Amino acid sequence: MGDRFEGRVALVTGAAGAGIGKAIAHRLASEGASVVVTDLHERRTEETTAELQALYGDRIVGFAYDVADRDRADEILARVAERVGPVDVVVNNAAENVLAPISEYSLEDWERGIDVNLTGCFHLIRQSLPSMMERGWGSIVNITSVAAWLSGGGREGPYASSKAALHSLTRAVAFEGGPFGVRCNAVAPGIIHSKFIDKYRDDFEKEIDKTPLRRIGDADEVASVVAFLVSEESSFVTGEVINVSGGWYMRA
Repeated sequence: MGDRFEGRVALVTGAAGAGIGKAIAHRLASEGASVVVTDLHERRTEETTAELQALYGDRIVGFAYDVADRDRADEILARVAERVGPVDVVVNNAAENVLAPISEYSLEDWERGIDVNLTGCFHLIRQSLPSMMERGWGSIVNITSVAAWLSGGGREGPYASSKAALHSLTRAVAFEGGPFGVRCNAVAPGIIHSKFIDKYRDDFEKEIDKTPLRRIGDADEVASVVAFLVSEESSFVTGEVINVSGGWYMRA
């Protein structure tokens, strides 16, 4: 598709599933980036890495990685710097979501969600940001959710809370990194095809009629927005949250 990301190193979390993360990894690699595939599942990570290497060569590397494991994050960043160079792009995509009313939500699920959806993102940003600032360029994209504005609709309260906090973190990083040429933005998808959506298909199917575009979104459509935010086409955009929901949720 081109080489506008040639020379850039992009790390994508949750990149080996069948949804948004994998689509982002493919898109950035197709435009010349060296891509670091990370995912909680070791087998999926190996398979996705091999799939991308077959297409794009040895500029693709992969690491099994639980984003709540901070020591593992530090190890991966060091190994990536040795193999393909320091990370220029971070896409925080990995997330966990357990559907339940707050009154029935376990403390263990809450703590795990915060660790994955917020603290893990914070740590990866914190460890990557100084090098980006020193080199005068970087792009961080946090994948959030329209749930951050909708309070979870009664069953996603903890997930929505973590994503709303990630919006705030996005703005804080944009403020700090901006003077050094580092931008930070977020993408908030609505209902996008994934195994999670398939699992709760009956719950989400009725929402199609509430969506002006009358369909569920595709992961590649989210990846296109991420590619825009990583590229120089968005060079004056930072601290923003882009809603990708087909009009299902419209911000004031």
